Formats: sequence, C-alpha cells, structure tokens
Amino acid sequence: MFNLSGTKKVQLANGSLITYELLKKSRRTLSLKITPKGLVVHAPLLMSKNRIDQFIQNKSKWIQEKLLLTLTNEKPFEIKNGERFKIFDKELIITLEEGKNNIIIHKNDCLISFRNLSNPFMLKKFFLKWLKNYAHSYYIERVKNLCKKNNLRPQTTLISNAKTRWGTCNNKKEIRLNWRLIQCPLFVIDYVICHELSHLKFMNHSKSFWHQVYLLFPNYKKAEEYLKKNGFKLYRLD
Repeated sequence: MFNLSGTKKVQLANGSLITYELLKKSRRTLSLKITPKGLVVHAPLLMSKNRIDQFIQNKSKWIQEKLLLTLTNEKPFEIKNGERFKIFDKELIITLEEGKNNIIIHKNDCLISFRNLSNPFMLKKFFLKWLKNYAHSYYIERVKNLCKKNNLRPQTTLISNAKTRWGTCNNKKEIRLNWRLIQCPLFVIDYVICHELSHLKFMNHSKSFWHQVYLLFPNYKKAEEYLKKNGFKLYRLD
C-alpha cells in the first residue's frame, strides 16, 4: 500500500518513536532534511511506507544527532520591553513606545515606535519586515565588496526565507541569502556569501568548488561549525 503525504511515525533501531513529515513528489530518490520543526522526508509518489521507514531506520544515528541540534533553551521571541535579540551577534534590548512606525538602533538599544502596540501580530510583522530589509541592505553592500575584491559578478542579491538553506545561487547568477543570518557574527555571513559566490564558477559541491570556497574564505570550516551548533537558534525570531 502506498502512503500519501502527511505526518507519519516510525520506530527507530533504539526503540524510540519518531514523527516525520512525508512529502511525496514526482521524483526518483528519497531525501531527508532536518528543519526547525523536525524531520522532513521527500519521497517518490509510488514508494511504499515500509521502504521509506527502512530508509529512515538505516539513517537513525544521523537523524538523532541532527535532531539534538534543534533542541535549544531559547524561549519564544516576543516583541516587548526588555526582550533581547541579536544583529551581527551583538545583543540588543528592545524598548517600545507608541508613535510613528519606526525603529532606531543606538548602541545596545533597539527603540521600536509603533502606532498600535496592542496588536502584537502587526507589531511583529512590522519588526520582521524591517529586519529583513536591514539584512537585505547589508547583504547587497557586502556582496558588492566581496565581488569587487575577487572579480566576481552575480546578477543580483536577493533575500531568502528558506527553512533549510542559508543561501542559494542559481543558473541566472542570482544570489539568495537567508535573512536570519543577520543575527550571526560577520565572519559567518561572509562565509555564506563566499559559498554562494563560488557557485558562480561551480554549480555543484565538487572538490573544485570547495577549493574555490577556500580561496575566497580560507577559514570556512569555523563558520560551518558555528552554523552547525547555532543554526537552529536563528529561527527563534520566527
């Protein structure tokens, strides 16, 4: 019997029960992704659940290691007086006031003026829109500087809201960078930019590609380690 897409469960080799999101598409292979919400499995349309579950069981060690990284002690983000968030790994403290919609950063403070502080949904929407625009402006300028330094020419730099990728580069030479990276140290943002710029020359992850990454950003392994340990914390703002 073939299962449709949806939430499924499977027992791993150690006896633990895991829930995963099954997405069936017209494709030939199985793939696993760990997202902030857990395990997502992409599978061919006609593949049976037994075969999918067996694949998951064979990858159980990898899955459990990755899922542990999603567990953080971070409390849900709320826009309120005294709440903290980061830009460039620098912690900022929020102060709210009623007034014309505006956000000002001064030293360690982030002053948010908003017309209707009693509407938390619209307040957060306003804040995230501002933060994404802030990130986009920085990314554009940083990509321009790195390209000038390394004689590279992407077509454009765009913002990304992806749940599983920090950046992408397509055949049109469009660079997309995840807005959540704005919370990271500068060297991590530079690494992701250099990673995507390297795809301008190699649209794969071959040895030649990684050599190109090394030429642009020799300390890339340190940045990758940071994202491995802290990446899921960046989704707190959502």
